[in-house]
Amino acid sequence: MRTSFFLLLPFFALAQNEPAYKTTLLSPELLEHANAVIRFQEITFSVSAPDEAILKEKRVVTLLNNKSEYNELVLFYDKFNKIGKIRGYLYDADGNFLRDVEKKEIEDHSAIQGFSVYEDNRVRYLKVNHNQYPYTVVFEYEIKFTDLLSYPDWDIQHFNTSVERASFAVTLSADLKLHYKALNTQIEPVVTSDGGKRRYQWEVKNQKAIKYEPYAPSGYDLLPQIRVSPDVFKADGYTGSMASWKAFGQFQNELAKGRDELSPTLKEKVRELTAGLKTDTEKIAVLYRYLQENTRYVSIQLGIGGWQPFDAQYVEKNKYGDCKALSNFMKALLKEAGIVSYPAIVKAGDQFLDLSEDFATNAFNHMILYVPSQDIWLECTSASYPPNYLGSFTGNRKVILITEQGGKIARTPELKENFASNHTEVNVSADGKASIAFRSILRGTLHEWYRYALENLPPAEMKKQIQEQNPLPQAYFSQLDVVPEKAEPAVRLDYKMDVPQFGSKAGKRLFLPLNPVNAFSDVPPANDKRLHPVEVSTGYVEHDTIVFRLPEGYTVESIPAENTTLKTEFGFYSSQIFRQEKALVLVRRLEMKPVRLPAERYGEWRNFCRDIAKSDAMKVVLVNKT
Repeated sequence: MRTSFFLLLPFFALAQNEPAYKTTLLSPELLEHANAVIRFQEITFSVSAPDEAILKEKRVVTLLNNKSEYNELVLFYDKFNKIGKIRGYLYDADGNFLRDVEKKEIEDHSAIQGFSVYEDNRVRYLKVNHNQYPYTVVFEYEIKFTDLLSYPDWDIQHFNTSVERASFAVTLSADLKLHYKALNTQIEPVVTSDGGKRRYQWEVKNQKAIKYEPYAPSGYDLLPQIRVSPDVFKADGYTGSMASWKAFGQFQNELAKGRDELSPTLKEKVRELTAGLKTDTEKIAVLYRYLQENTRYVSIQLGIGGWQPFDAQYVEKNKYGDCKALSNFMKALLKEAGIVSYPAIVKAGDQFLDLSEDFATNAFNHMILYVPSQDIWLECTSASYPPNYLGSFTGNRKVILITEQGGKIARTPELKENFASNHTEVNVSADGKASIAFRSILRGTLHEWYRYALENLPPAEMKKQIQEQNPLPQAYFSQLDVVPEKAEPAVRLDYKMDVPQFGSKAGKRLFLPLNPVNAFSDVPPANDKRLHPVEVSTGYVEHDTIVFRLPEGYTVESIPAENTTLKTEFGFYSSQIFRQEKALVLVRRLEMKPVRLPAERYGEWRNFCRDIAKSDAMKVVLVNKT
């Protein structure tokens, strides 16, 4: 479903004071952990045909501080939809009317700025500010839809938001069927029939705020939500069904039908590229490299283009495409080489729904490609990823494969081999200055930012951002090299830097950090009243060798701990210091495991992180004996 253009219309009635919006009337239970309180919300979605519907919402929210975004309204629009009216009001803490929304406050811009060459999706953005908290904002709007790929879901509350009263209703013609599923809530709809229409209504009252906590499961696992899906939908003349994943996949097949044909010239090129290659794995690698070297990613949103790929010959001619077009183009290349592959739709990013067999829903924003015969996944929008590496963007989650028979659930690979091997040479001078040479091989998720930076940032900006991440004050690079591996998810990072204030000097003594560039510092905040489970989805391993060249005349006076070992079910840490003539060598290993722990064990896990940080923060004391 797409949201649409709106016009700011005059209010039909003069806004008045609303004593019911007084902050003092709020229950203390609704204020606990809350940054905002939804005082009243009413959403109605009325479907008259598979491609026609009207959405109406009235939302009244009291903002208690500046930590929420409920004073903002974001509406997307395109040529298929139209908003009939919008209203906005602002009230103070006592429910006194302050002002209404003005047209000049509305911004209008592309929904995907900077990434699209064909773009008719736009967004209107409205932000209502007030200089004194708490205050209350009221928004009302109406949108008419003339195509429906999906129905809107109801996010009952966000983190740190309580709900005084809210409702969500879907009304359909009696000949249309609704599929729905409740997440993290037990509420059921009240279903009524009247005049050839069926109405489903959900309602909540006095919902306490759900506190946000770091290292907790996704909001999809904690926040209450009602998801709804159409049995039959229609968009741009195409009719589909979300009655099951199989049915939704059949709709996807219909959209892509006949769009994977290459030109005779490119077919000959595929045969030329794969001639003499013995295995399908080799052919996949060569054709994937051809894709990366001859196309680029752009976003294309035209009509049904949110789901339908541009045909392969369009990509061949223009040498660009979005995730669907590039995946379809790669599929066509493989087909010409006799290799079967399937597109897979996926929710990319950190927040994604755990798909279930019994409920099909539109929970996707990206497409990748899968080769079942070799069990290889391909990220077709990347210009440099090696074959069979998806990374943290789409790895380790359920997806829908679009097969000849329709859609079916599959799972992308776990992110296992995340490893850094680091070697650091530190030459310290008697005045506390140092020159540092650092060499590293980073694999898996640990390498992803560097590969992204090489593809997307100018060299000067990449250097600036790497330098900003460096924990040493006033350090500057004299050399920096980042070299990606073509066939592996890895990069080599080398740099040299000068540090004018590396150590602190007190008389004859120098105090030096033992782990100057890779010290662990990610210690979670203390919390004796943890509410949510602990979840760390991806682990990693670091191995460090750090060599300190001591200044002339200095010897080691003290080291807090020459051997430290921490072994728990959450991970492993060891640090050993070896004394050599005019040098110290620190050998360190850190393994952080993925974990899912009950809330009551948060303290144990935090203590492990704290002890690692404490060991990594050790300083050695040198003394001048001359």
